[in-house]
Amino acid sequence: MAALGMPAARLAPLLARDGWVRTSKLRAAAAAPGFVKVGPMATNLWLFNALNVPEEGTGSVFYLTTFNSAGLGQLIRLDAATNRAKSWTIPVGIGSWGIIQARDGNLYLGSYNGGALMCFDPRKERWLDVPQMSEEYRRKEFIIASLVQAPNNDIYYGTYPGCRLVRYDTGKGVLEDVGSPAPEENYLRGLEVTPAGVILCGVATQKARTVAYLPRTRTFKTLTPEEFQKPGFSPPMVTANYIVEVTAGKLITYNARTLELSQIYDASNGDSGYIPYEDDLLLHQQGREGLYLLDVRNGRKREFRRMPLPTAVGRTYLTKNKEALYLRVQSYTVIGPRTTSYNWKRIPVDGLGQGIFWLNTFPDGRIFGGPELGQTMFAWDPKKAKLDSYDQVIDYSGEIYYAIPYRGKLYTISYIKAILAVYDPARPWNQGTAKDSNPRTILHIPDVQYRPVGGIHLGPGGKMYVGTQPNYGMLGGALSVFDPETEQIEVHRNIIPDQQITAVAADVKWVYAASSPGGGGGAKPKGTSGHFFVWDPALKKIAYDLELEPRRGISAMAAVNGCVYFALGRAFTEYNHATGKMRTVAELEKPSRIPNQSLRACQDGTLWAIISRQLAHIYPKENRIEFLKETEGHADGGLTIGVDGTVYFGAGTDMWIHRPANPSPLETL
Repeated sequence: MAALGMPAARLAPLLARDGWVRTSKLRAAAAAPGFVKVGPMATNLWLFNALNVPEEGTGSVFYLTTFNSAGLGQLIRLDAATNRAKSWTIPVGIGSWGIIQARDGNLYLGSYNGGALMCFDPRKERWLDVPQMSEEYRRKEFIIASLVQAPNNDIYYGTYPGCRLVRYDTGKGVLEDVGSPAPEENYLRGLEVTPAGVILCGVATQKARTVAYLPRTRTFKTLTPEEFQKPGFSPPMVTANYIVEVTAGKLITYNARTLELSQIYDASNGDSGYIPYEDDLLLHQQGREGLYLLDVRNGRKREFRRMPLPTAVGRTYLTKNKEALYLRVQSYTVIGPRTTSYNWKRIPVDGLGQGIFWLNTFPDGRIFGGPELGQTMFAWDPKKAKLDSYDQVIDYSGEIYYAIPYRGKLYTISYIKAILAVYDPARPWNQGTAKDSNPRTILHIPDVQYRPVGGIHLGPGGKMYVGTQPNYGMLGGALSVFDPETEQIEVHRNIIPDQQITAVAADVKWVYAASSPGGGGGAKPKGTSGHFFVWDPALKKIAYDLELEPRRGISAMAAVNGCVYFALGRAFTEYNHATGKMRTVAELEKPSRIPNQSLRACQDGTLWAIISRQLAHIYPKENRIEFLKETEGHADGGLTIGVDGTVYFGAGTDMWIHRPANPSPLETL
């Protein structure tokens, strides 16, 4: 492996306000002629996995892995007993999904992007070189999702998108692909090993199931009965005598020696976060009311700790003293059998700068935005050159896809679970789900909607329109209508059958939307053609529908002067619903995709967009597009127009700022 060190990003000095909202002063620097930049704007963490190392210190030492969209993921050593932490930059990819400690004492991690097996010596605090699959293989299988070590010291890892199982013979220093437990699937996301050395593969997402790899015969054997193979994820667990998986509302056990089906129990909808505790017991959470121990031998449950708990989001880990560590994107809490209350503690490490995903303008002139990874956001005050960095907005991991202002508040829509939340910047930070929380989680869009790829947009009747794709392995996205006055949601799923909603725009009467055949991760599309359509919110039906050319999609739209605009292949396009006519405003040099929420309309009828990584000013009345060459290769994603007409967009971890000769503020309803 090549040199593993990477330079750290420049960080702004942060001044804590209340621990959850931190303020810093950023000085603008020249970026290009006519442009200045500030940044990095988002220095949040996005914790993804954890490994307890009980022999270190008090037994509350964890090694945490993070993702970072700018390619600067971190390995963090956290001592939860003392709230001390130290970090190292992950050498390959944007972070790490899986992590184990092998019998040689080293930590083994799989890279997210780059397909590299990584090794860290925690004693000498340095990265070590280890053998790799070929460069061609790693380009194809670019994510390592899970790792496990067998009793004979072999290390196995699972890949995406080919769902391959790779064996690393630590004695000979040789790697080999031993095959796929499910060639039709994408994810080999959960690996476990039985005491006899059988490798258990949790595959997903079309038919989530557990498949056993038998090293002696080099064969695969599916364990999960076919009737319980449903879309989603169901990674296996191993107790002293059983293999366990939770899927399709059932907790299924298998004999760990014979691999035969043992017992099937009902898994309540309120039960979550199952983790092996000791012997044949599983620790799990029941709603938010408490932690319980489940005996998988007989299905009996007993209380571990009954108290109000944080939401379990699949990130609960045990210390040596059998305390439960809960992780959020950049904070944690520890709950044990004698815990009476809990508080979140921020991990005392900053991230290294994230890419900007979205930007939007608040009526007071501040520019709100969010990173590509992590449920956090920031606000830039151009008058005071002040950056506010906020903590986690909802309980779950993922990221905010977009946010819009409405009557002095900011409404966010997030992956995962398509969750809506509201934040009042005039009130103190108090994140949660209670009535007085701020930000406050309102609801998650039902009917298995999951990733809000179309964002959230204010439209007719003061209602908000959200475009989503469904859960993993599923087809059938939705256009949902949220009423901020009543906080009720109306879901219109499968408006275009088996398609997700990829872009949304609106004016005072109509809602414009685009769909594509894609679905949740790992789903197999039906067909190749998406649609552009106009939704009549009064009649709740499609008023106009156009099937697009195969593999031509729309990722961003904006409406102004009774027309809606979008890029369609090489054509920057205008649709006028009053006339029912569509026309090409200007031809583009090549087929182009505008990043999500990176096409904005101004009150003067012009538009700004990011096209082929350049900032573009579009003049529909003149049938022309002016590309600002100074931004070529720098304009990445997220674009908004300030109240004074200033243009803001994301360029890597920085935000670039441009004052046009004839500024015009955003078009609003």
